[in-house]
Amino acid sequence: MFIPLEILSLTNTQLTQFAFLLAPIAGIIAIITSLLLMQKINKMDPGSPKAQEVAQAIRIGAYAFLKRQYTTISIITVAIFALIAVALDIGTAIAFLIGAVASLAAGYIAMDNATKANVRSVAAAKVSADKALRTAFYGGATMGFAVVGLSLLGVTALFLIYGGYGVIFNPESVLTADLTVADIGLRAATGIVGMGFGASLIALFAQLGGGIFTKAADIGADIVGKVEAGIPEDDPRNPACIADNVGDNVGDSAGRGADLFESAVGENIGGMVIGGVLSVATGNLLFLIFPLIVRALGIFATLVGMPFVKLKPSEMKNPMKALRKGVTVTTIVCGILFFVVSILFFSTGWYFIFGSLMAGLIGSVFIDYITDYYTGRDRTPVRKIAQASQTGSATNIITGFAVGLETTALPIITLVIALIASYVFGQQYALMNGLSAFQGGIYGTTLATMGMLAVMGIVLALDGFGPIADNAAGIAEMAGEHGSAETMEALDAVGNTTKSLTKGFALGSALLAALLLFHTYIEDVAIQTGQSISIDLSNPVVLISGFIGAMMPFLFSAQAIDAVGKAATKMVAEVRRQFKEIPGILDGTAKPEYDKAVDISTKAALSGMVLPGLIVVIAPIIIGVLMGPVAVGALVIGCTLTAVPLALFMNTGGGAWDNAKKHIEAGNLGGKNSPAHQAAVVGDTVGDPLKDTAGPSLHVLIKLLSTLSIVFIPLFLNLLNLI
Repeated sequence: MFIPLEILSLTNTQLTQFAFLLAPIAGIIAIITSLLLMQKINKMDPGSPKAQEVAQAIRIGAYAFLKRQYTTISIITVAIFALIAVALDIGTAIAFLIGAVASLAAGYIAMDNATKANVRSVAAAKVSADKALRTAFYGGATMGFAVVGLSLLGVTALFLIYGGYGVIFNPESVLTADLTVADIGLRAATGIVGMGFGASLIALFAQLGGGIFTKAADIGADIVGKVEAGIPEDDPRNPACIADNVGDNVGDSAGRGADLFESAVGENIGGMVIGGVLSVATGNLLFLIFPLIVRALGIFATLVGMPFVKLKPSEMKNPMKALRKGVTVTTIVCGILFFVVSILFFSTGWYFIFGSLMAGLIGSVFIDYITDYYTGRDRTPVRKIAQASQTGSATNIITGFAVGLETTALPIITLVIALIASYVFGQQYALMNGLSAFQGGIYGTTLATMGMLAVMGIVLALDGFGPIADNAAGIAEMAGEHGSAETMEALDAVGNTTKSLTKGFALGSALLAALLLFHTYIEDVAIQTGQSISIDLSNPVVLISGFIGAMMPFLFSAQAIDAVGKAATKMVAEVRRQFKEIPGILDGTAKPEYDKAVDISTKAALSGMVLPGLIVVIAPIIIGVLMGPVAVGALVIGCTLTAVPLALFMNTGGGAWDNAKKHIEAGNLGGKNSPAHQAAVVGDTVGDPLKDTAGPSLHVLIKLLSTLSIVFIPLFLNLLNLI
């Protein structure tokens, strides 16, 4: 099954230890890289005093919001910690708390670096477009390496603390008459699922709250500034401009940092549980720890790919080429490393292991290109929406809505093919080695998920690039540095695409992880009850729960979008009030009251994020208590089936709407302030809460439901037994 150990002169235990140590080593390297990039950014020229003044206002606003948001989240976190400690056990509660705190830290790091890199990108733009691009990219890479490093170190450390240390480094000491070393390793992996729940809960609130904040400000700036007053949204005369730029950081940086952190944590733990089942069947712990190894390889590949991000003068019209070079190199290096470890750790049928990994990796490449096709500023779908704007807002919205619906097809087909391929590869490997074909197939899909997540570091760097470039364009505009503004506006348009790519990547990993986490749930129920469960549609309980789950993404999205609508209404009224009551604003003789606009977004975000988040937490617990673990499984399936296409529609469709506006602003179809531009602005405001509030929160919802369901299995079983 595995390569003859005498070739490596290692015992089975030594090989396991060597493989396991790759994970914490890679995690430490990632964090050190992040710290070095932070240092590099801090040493860069922060630019003119005016640019620094604007940047400082954005930074202060972002910190003020984050402080209030984190206070609200902390209260909810402490309450759930107490519930888990009382209803379940203190070990799970502590794992939950660690996941929550680490997710908060990931969001904080992401925002902190974004608010430093933005103004430095403006200064760098005075030197060259390449330097500006790389400054913004390094700011994003700081977040990327911090998130992947924290997630990998957190999972490995908690696994060791919860019983994994003896399993890996002193297996003889943990053996009992009833349990094998693999049994104990599997228990250690299932014991830390609470960490995934904590990370997911924080990510949902961070993404949802940040999304409400940023879109309330963005819509207010667009409607009153661009459409009514005929000034840019980042014009310093616009009272909502500071709030808009603050929103880029709290939504697209802090929110996404927490978001991808929970993806890495939840899917890694789920992969270990699935691998642990095979470890119990074979007695070999490599199945359990292999998901960690794959994640570690992704960090090494990202380190190789990052230096290739360089913008040539000939690429100025398409800066995406420079960023794509880094992604391409990282992906190729990942493939090579997958090939090496597949041969190193597996002998008979190693190519099926490699095939499963590559199914996920190739799937991420296709998702990347599909998203780029639908959201690129000069691509056919975006041009089609822009052209429809010539006949008014209605045709813009109709065409954009149609494009958004169309965007669901190719990504889902791609991910379904990746799932099928990886499942078949896993089955074939299992059959060649005398294992359960079903368990082997599920392990194959687990490896596909890990293969896709391997490039998370570089994808997060691209995502972080987006809000930094957006902020830099705003700072340059407000500081009157029009030369830098022109460069940063071109990079900002690319940033819209990179943010869409990350959302597509996150959603793709969520779809692959849905199967992984669902089977983790099934396996955990089987471990705790001694018998497997089946989800039978002919069972009324299953059908009812499935329908409730299918409804939840729509109800959740409705509340999120409604919160943006209410806040945007208040923002529009406030901007209009200031223009009316402070007449010197538009002629530049009076300063807008930026703080009042920031306060509107802050209050709206904090009040709007609580109810949708609590519904997601409370619903599966009620279903589980009343109808048992089978009903919860059906709830998760129903939610996943509707959330994935709905989120694709919102994320990619919203990105296409946004870049249709930017396509016109680039001088096409009449340019800025033309009738087509005004229609495109309206379409963009429709797409804004879809792509930046509800859409990116949905894939977090999927994984939160899954991890929550796994954590609360004992509660469902105990209360069911009492009944």
